[in-house]
Amino acid sequence: MKLYRKELVKYYGNCKDNWDKRKKHSVAIFSYIDKQGIEYRKGFYSEKNTPENNFWNIAPKIINQWL
Repeated sequence: MKLYRKELVKYYGNCKDNWDKRKKHSVAIFSYIDKQGIEYRKGFYSEKNTPENNFWNIAPKIINQWL
């Protein structure tokens, strides 16, 4: 099944890591949609204060998902 990137849902430029509270990173959550219209979400992580526009290059346009 192929998932196609739809939109950026949430962006956090400077948030703490769940496991190590000393570290910080940026998080972007993207919405992906399949051919039947079902929505999926996937998060991507990068270094702290990564601009929101850079995540559009980090997140792939198409994800091959096997269920």
